[in-house]
Amino acid sequence: MSTYSVEEPFKTLLLTDPTGHRAQFAIDYPDEYKRAVYDELLASGSVTVLNYQLAYEYEFGSEQRERPQFATDGDRYYRIHVETIRTVDRDWWEFYLDLQNADQPDGADPATVPITSLSDRDQQILQKAMEAAGADRDPAIDVGSQEPGSRGVTYHHHLDSEVSDLVPSPPFEYLQHNDHLFQAQAEQDTIPVTERTFTAEPISESRSEYERHVRDTVLDVDFSTVSLSSEATDILDTATEGRPVSGFYEESPPMSDGLDAVLTQLNAAEHVREHSHYEEYTTFPNMYAIYDGRWYEFELAIYP
Repeated sequence: MSTYSVEEPFKTLLLTDPTGHRAQFAIDYPDEYKRAVYDELLASGSVTVLNYQLAYEYEFGSEQRERPQFATDGDRYYRIHVETIRTVDRDWWEFYLDLQNADQPDGADPATVPITSLSDRDQQILQKAMEAAGADRDPAIDVGSQEPGSRGVTYHHHLDSEVSDLVPSPPFEYLQHNDHLFQAQAEQDTIPVTERTFTAEPISESRSEYERHVRDTVLDVDFSTVSLSSEATDILDTATEGRPVSGFYEESPPMSDGLDAVLTQLNAAEHVREHSHYEEYTTFPNMYAIYDGRWYEFELAIYP
């Protein structure tokens, strides 16, 4: 059982700057678009975006759960929910670097970075493609065999391929970097992306109401309000003492009465089966509790 200190829980769970969330693309969405997504969500109650997350789901044992995520427009407070998740296809360009054999092709005149003739954005795209191909690593990564959308840089709907010199035909055929030779590739292909719809549920009109809502709906237990055995107290002390950021407690099966008591207060015991049922590593994360006056996030990990 691991514990992570949560210094400012009401601030930690509150999304106030959507630009801090990255899109799941090599080149991020522009900040103004991310702010527009956030504003639309709070104003209309719903928004649909590609490869971008404002709230998260996770596995709690074998159960799918939603990590608590709140937002504010300055007047009201909202809880963000993941409404739907699905995969959609988009016909987009992708620029990537295909790792070549050590022997340089006859007549090849490979470029090297920096390529000053490229625009600042194209230099950024090239750098991200180099990172995807592990150009600074040994060995480099052969991305050519990977699925479209995972090989380099995808020209998504907020990365304009029409103003890029790297597509449809890169201005150089080969790139030499360290001891690696890459062939520049630009392909238009069907790329699967994740479409998520988020909803915003109004929960309060004041900070105090918001904090009360978090306590009522997110906090599993304030251990100062329950009676614990000395064994359970020792387990919590071990998990939370002596480590400024995180700590842990571990034991061999079968589960002790003390750990069962702690997990019961964390509303997790009923979800945990006998150890012999687990054939793979399983976690139960995102349990929140107050112990000795401090907020902690708990996570149970079971090793088969």
